[in-house]
Amino acid sequence: MFKKKYTCLMFGEGRNDKDFIYALSELEKFKFHTKSWRFTYGNAHGGSAYDVLNLCKSERTGAEDFVLCFIDLDDLKHDYSQTWEVEKQKLENDSIKHGVMIIWFLDKLEEELRRVLGEEYKDHSAVSEAKKSTDKFINSNLWKRILNPIKECEDYLESLEQEKNESVY
Repeated sequence: MFKKKYTCLMFGEGRNDKDFIYALSELEKFKFHTKSWRFTYGNAHGGSAYDVLNLCKSERTGAEDFVLCFIDLDDLKHDYSQTWEVEKQKLENDSIKHGVMIIWFLDKLEEELRRVLGEEYKDHSAVSEAKKSTDKFINSNLWKRILNPIKECEDYLESLEQEKNESVY
């Protein structure tokens, strides 16, 4: 039986984020878990969390089954030091209305990599670090925060396909 390929736009805050996301999606373990997916990539050029989300929404073609937008929390915390949690919720609510799921880097990508790789990560290329440290990534919270929503979306899309096929017969 033919298995449908789903499409996912993965959109980063900047070029380094996009390069990291691409490198992560090229890891064999990631490909194994996402074999039903085709990925496209985009990125903003910095800016506020609102700017990144708005650019992500405008990058959508409408043909995607899923959109992930990677945003650093550090700027949001800086720009809205007293109300950043309220602003975060506003962004999440807006993203949901537009079919986008935000993956928050707990501070910024570089800090997230330090959490995964430890102190040996010193702002090297995110691409080479992802490839070099596959085992650390697949056991990390970051890995789960990215892969779990993709798998959940896949399960949901497959259930819709199954319902559609059952209603035909």
